[in-house]
Amino acid sequence: SIVGCTKNNPEDTVESFLNDVKNGNIENLSEYLKEDDDYEVDADDFMLKDELEQAMIKAYSKLEYETLNTEVDGNKATVETKIKAPNLGEAMSSTISELLPGAFMDALEEAFDENPEKEFDEEAFQKKMEETFIKKISKDDISMVENTVKVKMIKKDDKWLIDSDDEFFNALSGNLKKVFDSFDDFDDME
Repeated sequence: SIVGCTKNNPEDTVESFLNDVKNGNIENLSEYLKEDDDYEVDADDFMLKDELEQAMIKAYSKLEYETLNTEVDGNKATVETKIKAPNLGEAMSSTISELLPGAFMDALEEAFDENPEKEFDEEAFQKKMEETFIKKISKDDISMVENTVKVKMIKKDDKWLIDSDDEFFNALSGNLKKVFDSFDDFDDME
């Protein structure tokens, strides 16, 4: 008799998670993550959530990874993994660089015009930003970025779960975390 078809080890969890990301099985991802992980993205925060989801699925179909080394210490483990992900950080930086000058000029015009004809439309700007980002990540030749990370794992109820951290999230998001952190650094300077 066959007790189980899959091994219960840290590498299998990481590989299954990354395979689901690559294959667009996003509804399964939470089963691989420790319950209190902060890296869940709420699709309802986006105006163009269906278009964004389809663009992300297309971009992540190019995901490549390789598990390199695993260290297990009781109920904790690390799986050193090389992840080659769509460069979402570059796509976001490019989107911001493209749209920010126009938004800045609109805001200046509004601030110095005694009778502004129109107010800055934050919702329209957000939609334009999403449209531009979606176009950039939908390209067939989207650039990829490679990071090697130690994926932290925790064993709970005889199941290995990913205990995601900034390093893992950054690698998986193609340096998008670094772009967001640069904005946080800018805010801290004020």
